[in-house]
Amino acid sequence: MKMMFRTFTLALLVSVFTISTAQASLLWKVTGNDLDQPSYLFGTIHVICQDRFYMDDRIEEALASSEQLAKEIDISAPGTMMRLQQLMVNPDGPYLEEHLNEDELATLDQYFLDNFGVGLAEVGALKPMALNSMLLMGAMPCADTESYEAFFAQRASELELPILELESVEFQMGLFDNIPQGEQVSWLLEMVKDDQATAEQMESLIDAYLSEDLDTLLALMEEDPQFAEYAEVLLDERNQNWVAPIREMIHERSTFIAVGAGHLPGDMGVINLLQDAGYTVEPVAR
Repeated sequence: MKMMFRTFTLALLVSVFTISTAQASLLWKVTGNDLDQPSYLFGTIHVICQDRFYMDDRIEEALASSEQLAKEIDISAPGTMMRLQQLMVNPDGPYLEEHLNEDELATLDQYFLDNFGVGLAEVGALKPMALNSMLLMGAMPCADTESYEAFFAQRASELELPILELESVEFQMGLFDNIPQGEQVSWLLEMVKDDQATAEQMESLIDAYLSEDLDTLLALMEEDPQFAEYAEVLLDERNQNWVAPIREMIHERSTFIAVGAGHLPGDMGVINLLQDAGYTVEPVAR
């Protein structure tokens, strides 16, 4: 389960939807269904080492030819970051002692002190998702990181493109409120006890991402035997919820849609759902 928890924070990186690795791509062109002009679908990873951040002309040109940018949420929008920070705090305050014994609390406290310079006294009221994000950033093998979401937001600003959201920050953060807190805490402790495995799994995901290999991304997700327990809530239902607003967006204006790569493949992936709705969705190879 901890694999799913990590990969969701990274990007939800992930069929029976069949594409060959040779045809795999992170950038997909959407046409047909009486569209006046094409739109584009791009799979992101939410954080990556700066020296591994990849961008090429086909992606830049697809964005530049679009009339608006759509993202899962727009962190750059006024007030969004403040709302996000508020939502990261457990409303009832510190809670870890409800789920961990003294030795486990000491292990977690020491890990945060050693790696972040703060202990549970300072961060113990943050939700497991927020603590997990800290661990994930700490596992990155670099000091300088880059975000595809931030890159696209900056380029959209330079191109004077409006930015649209597919869901609210409240909805996105609320996804984990549907998962028992004790279960999330146990994943957190597992990550601390085996941080080397976390780093290795992250590296495998990033390698697959940079290879634009959706098949391998999906296989890595499926290595977690409990992934299916929450895949419907974290991926499938959200993908279905996005189809209607995406259709509205792309029929109004040419749209560059940037979402976590995990939302692209599979029977319930955005690619297949748009194809089922009558659109032609084809990879743009590099």
